[in-house]
Amino acid sequence: MEKEEAVNELYALRAGLSAISQEYDKAQAIENACDEKLMQNANEFCGDLVCYDHSNRYTNEVYYPELKNIQARYDYIENYRTKIENGEIKSDETVEATKSWVTHIEKNELKGKKAYSRWLASDESDAYFQGILEGKQRIKDNVSDGWYDDHWAKYKQNAKKDLILSIVFFVLAVISLTFAISLSVSFTVQTGMMVFYLLFPSAFLICGIVFLCMSISNKKSHKREIMKAENKIYKATDMLDKLPEVREKARAILKEKDDKIAPIKQSCSDFYTALQMRFNPILDERDWQHLDLVIFELETRRADTVKEALQLVDRELQTERIQQTIAQATEQICYEIRRGFAELKSTIIELGRVISAQLNAVNLQLGEISGQLADLTDGVNLNNALLAKSNVTCSQLLSDVHAIRYYQ
Repeated sequence: MEKEEAVNELYALRAGLSAISQEYDKAQAIENACDEKLMQNANEFCGDLVCYDHSNRYTNEVYYPELKNIQARYDYIENYRTKIENGEIKSDETVEATKSWVTHIEKNELKGKKAYSRWLASDESDAYFQGILEGKQRIKDNVSDGWYDDHWAKYKQNAKKDLILSIVFFVLAVISLTFAISLSVSFTVQTGMMVFYLLFPSAFLICGIVFLCMSISNKKSHKREIMKAENKIYKATDMLDKLPEVREKARAILKEKDDKIAPIKQSCSDFYTALQMRFNPILDERDWQHLDLVIFELETRRADTVKEALQLVDRELQTERIQQTIAQATEQICYEIRRGFAELKSTIIELGRVISAQLNAVNLQLGEISGQLADLTDGVNLNNALLAKSNVTCSQLLSDVHAIRYYQ
């Protein structure tokens, strides 16, 4: 195979990988739309409530293994803020410049919210909301004992004590008043002495009224705290009752997403199989990640054959220059694609025709994905994909290809 023909074939391979990468972008868009719907479903259900902890912070006992797996899927980092403050997480930004980490923290929390929203579709979330209900019931028990949220106050006990004291003072007021009246009836008592005797029942009466008011106030405070605790129990019970409905809605959203992505995944897998059949004889699949470098070596006349280009690539891989070389190769390829696009069109259109024929030859079960495979093998779409992904490295293209082929 002549060098120019080989370069065209390799560009055609790059176009095929770019087309699959674009399909992965479509799958990601569907995934993101799904996340938005799941988060809206969660917000309508429980507002700002989010479960971030899948395990006990002190014993590391895992309570929710499914939540842990989903958080890993979203790259959520547990205790992110604490790890930053402790210097466990480092980046180009200094750990001391806490403000510069605000966006990182917010993004991490968003990942946690997405994981939680998806986790609502799991039966495992039952235990979490059951635990919330039990916690609210314990709070009510504590309120009955005199512990109100973050402070200790014996409203109920004080109400009883104040009521008893008010009764005692009212009785003393009656007794002292009766004594004063008896004195005035039995003996001649001067006005000044009478006023003095009346001071005692008045003082006792005032004390009785004060303690009665305190008793009423404490009783109202206790009832108010009980009502707050009962309201929390009601909300927790309501959430637990609504959870099955919310779970079914979350599962329906996930199923809708899977139904949309499944044909994309299958068509990409079939198309990739066709690419293997077509291009493995030219460049082994294991070297596709170095496709940019191979093309670069051929176009810059460093090599005359694919074999010689691969030998040069191997040398590059053994040096520290590889990152710089890859960047240079990608930049060069981006330029060449735009410069020589017209020349590549015919080769890529031919690629689409050949792969379509191969797909029919191997008798792949197309079913619902026939339309998507037709789009993938269409020469115009392949040309557009090559242009759209011209500034993306082949390593990233293959990462996208792997992600869509083995999508979960």
